[in-house]
Amino acid sequence: MEKYEQLLNMLMDFNESVRFGAVCNPQGEILWHTQREGVKNIVPYEDTKQTILRAIDAWRGNSKIKDHVGKGLYSITSYEKIKRISIPLDDGNTLFISINNEPPSKTKTKSYGQLAEMGKILSIVDFIKSKK
Repeated sequence: MEKYEQLLNMLMDFNESVRFGAVCNPQGEILWHTQREGVKNIVPYEDTKQTILRAIDAWRGNSKIKDHVGKGLYSITSYEKIKRISIPLDDGNTLFISINNEPPSKTKTKSYGQLAEMGKILSIVDFIKSKK
């Protein structure tokens, strides 16, 4: 099994909130992707591809300060309905994940600031990175 396919399968298995996952090359082309069965797209696919390109460009821009702040680990953009997470991978590719962001009225929390379980997500990414 290709390592990116395994990465996306593990992410989908670990948390039912994960709606969509993709691994993209530096040009924004989607190499592998997956979407949770039964989940309807909130954002049209073409708009998602544009969002991926913007995220990749942002990582390129942020690399200019790497010597000052260290290597970027992840970025989360939170909207009322979803969170979008981007994670740079060692090979120049980018992992892009969309997860549910339940409104406070449907959860026990009082705000949209629920955790994205980044520790678990990064552990899965690190496990896949360790496989050569």
